Amino acid sequence: MSMQMALPIAMIPGNSLIHRITPLPKMIWVVGYIVLAFSTTNIVILYSMALFAFLIAVISGVTRPLLKACVILVPIASSLLALQIIAPAVEKPWTSVGHIGALALYGNGVYYGFVLLGRIVASLIMALVVVMTTHPSDLFTTFAKLKIPYTFNFMLAMTLQLIPVFQREVGIIMSAQKSRGMKGRGFSAVLPSFVPVFVGAIERVQQLSISLESRGFGSAGIKTSYRQVKSRPSDWVVAIVGVVAIATLATMSIMRGTWNLSTVILFPHAFVFWLFVVAASVFAAVILVTVFYMFKR
Repeated sequence: MSMQMALPIAMIPGNSLIHRITPLPKMIWVVGYIVLAFSTTNIVILYSMALFAFLIAVISGVTRPLLKACVILVPIASSLLALQIIAPAVEKPWTSVGHIGALALYGNGVYYGFVLLGRIVASLIMALVVVMTTHPSDLFTTFAKLKIPYTFNFMLAMTLQLIPVFQREVGIIMSAQKSRGMKGRGFSAVLPSFVPVFVGAIERVQQLSISLESRGFGSAGIKTSYRQVKSRPSDWVVAIVGVVAIATLATMSIMRGTWNLSTVILFPHAFVFWLFVVAASVFAAVILVTVFYMFKR
């Protein structure tokens, strides 16, 4: 792990169409995505949502950092699909499609495994795109205009701003360790950097608390921001289109019984078998690689 390998959970500077949209329409889309994702079991809708969110990432120019951040989905997807095949989250009776030793494989859970994964993928991609294309201070100002308590605004803004700061400090410390002949990559190199990072974090918090107190953070006065957010007509169009589209799909899905296609989309037994083999193998490989790097010297 190095400074370049740090997960990009922060704003990526740019001047794309998505960057220029104010935070409110983006937040409406994120909330709408989450609502729609959990109100439908239609995998066509879910993965179309994920594809649309990815196209937005392409337009905004954050494709590479987005894919880098989505690496976390590999162990989640593999474990989720493997568990759904051996223990489906549906009512019994389950239909067995084969056995691997004493382990029975059931085809009932494959569809719902893809549903759960689709919900996570669609919501995560859209949320990451919004985080990567929105300045934290603009979010703070927008929440303030919505009369949301400023303490919540501050916690959110600090979270988005401090994550890249800590990532940069870890990179600097690990580079210093490497220059002294210590390991500069892998989990065994990360562990020695925890102490200086935590010490630096405590010092930063102390400085931040003094700064907040000197600026009257706890006062009841009106809170201001040096960044001003003004919504344009195009922003309202984006917000309205998002509300109408997502509300329409959510309503249709609920009226159709969450639009369940599990009786329409059937997976062959061979597909279920090999899907389990691949998913279980990937998850086991992730665990073994993690353990290997943790204890590698």
